Amino acid sequence: MTRATAVGARSNPVEHLAVFGGRPAFAEPRPIGQLFTPDVERFLALARPAVEQGRLSNGALVLRLEQQLAEFHGVRHCVAVANAAFGLTMLLQRFGRGRPGEVILPAFSYRGLPHFARIAGQSPRFCDVEERTHGLDPRAVERALGPQTSAILAVCNYNSPGDIDGLCAVARAAHVPILFDSVYAVGASYRGRRLGAFGAAEVYSLHATKLLNGFEGGYVTTDDGNLAAVLRWQRDESADAPPADAVLGTNARLGELHAAMALLSLESFDAIVSGNRRRFAAYAAMCARLPGLRLVPVEAGSNCSMAVVDVSSPWPLTRDEMVTVLRAEGAAIAAYYSPPLHRSVHCPPGYDVQVLPVAERLAARFLQLPVGELVSLDDIARLGDVLDLVARRGDAVAARLRRP
Repeated sequence: MTRATAVGARSNPVEHLAVFGGRPAFAEPRPIGQLFTPDVERFLALARPAVEQGRLSNGALVLRLEQQLAEFHGVRHCVAVANAAFGLTMLLQRFGRGRPGEVILPAFSYRGLPHFARIAGQSPRFCDVEERTHGLDPRAVERALGPQTSAILAVCNYNSPGDIDGLCAVARAAHVPILFDSVYAVGASYRGRRLGAFGAAEVYSLHATKLLNGFEGGYVTTDDGNLAAVLRWQRDESADAPPADAVLGTNARLGELHAAMALLSLESFDAIVSGNRRRFAAYAAMCARLPGLRLVPVEAGSNCSMAVVDVSSPWPLTRDEMVTVLRAEGAAIAAYYSPPLHRSVHCPPGYDVQVLPVAERLAARFLQLPVGELVSLDDIARLGDVLDLVARRGDAVAARLRRP
């Protein structure tokens, strides 16, 4: 018997929502990250030589991973790093050339971006985004450019790479370097070309929640050999003379065990994406019968690593009320990029906050749903039962949630 049948048989089904004391739909939380894991024995076999030889960093597996990722993305160079934050920070520090400046970045994006800019000695300059792609609006970027601009940090989202041509044209005209945070867009393409070599560089993540799981880690792709050399120097504790002025070294090496995990994830890339697309199709079918819940569409070639719904009228609950209801059911969900960065605690003190209407509008609407290897099609159906109940009895649910 499904949850909908069981709940529908009761005289007061609203009381059976977990937020009001009922049994949660999921005994174990259903995550919003990928969490792919390969066969344990295959991982141990691949990692064993590194352990036995005592070469746990800067070894053969990291080199092999860099070579395979460069081939995967169709680029000349791949530099593996300890995490994507290091990759972004090192690039911004390089483009800043040792001088204070401003990094243009989207206001509707990941909360870490302004922190990375500040660690690199730069100040964030928040810009508005496009309604459809959620990426930087080239017209807003053009207006934000100034003598202090050191770089443009664009984001390729899970649903769309954004207007890469438009952004690169603005960057070229202003003689400003542009880099792409492509963490959520691994494997995606733009105008028939796989992401990896757009702009000066692109940055990817190997965190367990991302499509390629290396436990933790990241990498930078580029066709610029000089930039790749600078990044390797920055990554390797500045062991030799710097290849460029005004760069600082750090320890951002990726370990061999991380590389082993990432290699097996890369080997399973097509299977991971296929599973994502099946889950995305199940969510699309679910939302099609629920007025007021719209699954954010993805462009062709997306890895479908996220499922995000737009909560709007006539849906009876607000986005934040839906977070409360579904978390109680055991769905480890989150509001998507909310609040916008320029109106959040991640905005630097004293920042001259401006109205960015698209980012502010989008930040009030979206909700992430459970995805990844730990979420089954049955789980999605069970979540659909909960949403069906909310749709049918929305007034009663809303009234109960809004009691003083």
